[in-house]
Amino acid sequence: MQGLTASKPKQRKKNQNNLYLLMNLISKDFKLKYRRSVLGVAWSMLNPLLMMIVMVLIFSNIFRFQFDMYPFAVYLILGQTIFSIFQDGTNGAMGSIIEAAPLIKKVRVAKMVFPTEKVLFTVVNFFFSLIAVAAVLVFFGMIPSWKTLAAPVLVLLLTVFTLGVGYLLSSLSVFFRDVMHLWGVLMTVWFYFTPIFWPYDALAGNGLGWVYTLVQFNPMYHFVSAFRQMVTGIPLPSDLPLSTELGLCAVFAAVTFTVGFLVFKKLEKKFILYV
Repeated sequence: MQGLTASKPKQRKKNQNNLYLLMNLISKDFKLKYRRSVLGVAWSMLNPLLMMIVMVLIFSNIFRFQFDMYPFAVYLILGQTIFSIFQDGTNGAMGSIIEAAPLIKKVRVAKMVFPTEKVLFTVVNFFFSLIAVAAVLVFFGMIPSWKTLAAPVLVLLLTVFTLGVGYLLSSLSVFFRDVMHLWGVLMTVWFYFTPIFWPYDALAGNGLGWVYTLVQFNPMYHFVSAFRQMVTGIPLPSDLPLSTELGLCAVFAAVTFTVGFLVFKKLEKKFILYV
């Protein structure tokens, strides 16, 4: 009983140390990302704006996608911004254990801190990007829907989903470096398979309605769709009800996180032999 009581302060101290390390790593990544940059953190707002402008010029003028629900630029930046959490988070988490090899070999530390930090850093960066989203909404005279109040729940679910994929990738890449190259290809396919810049409803009129069935199995389609519904309050004809979208996102997040967490915990003891 005394041993159990004594272990609690040790566990609490360990958790405090891990949290301290996590916060310091996030701070370090911010400093490294914007070091010697004139605009600094403003790039977190400018980057989605510049990407939106380029994509609007290409896809609304060259490919001439028809989208009349609300301004196409709003459709683009909402999808692009929410997808960036997953894209940047998984890319960062994937190589986090390998990058932290010098520290892992010298100090006894919870290895899960490193992929977790990369994902949380991306989420923090996402909140800066929301300034760009707000600027676009103001420019087009759109007022966010009251459903936007539920956006933190969606971001939390997407964070959990991204952590699950990040844990899986970070653990597998330690043993198989090919995972890092393969994920770059898969991420490109995943991006284009998600309705970020192409209006999903445009497919039905072009004889591509069968794509609907495939897209339903794409978790990011549901995260993107839910975020657009929340902010604009305007569901597209093909959209599922928001409550259904959130339910699906919760299932994807829970299953993916569980798998990623279990795989990471099973393999982490061998990391030091391969990093």
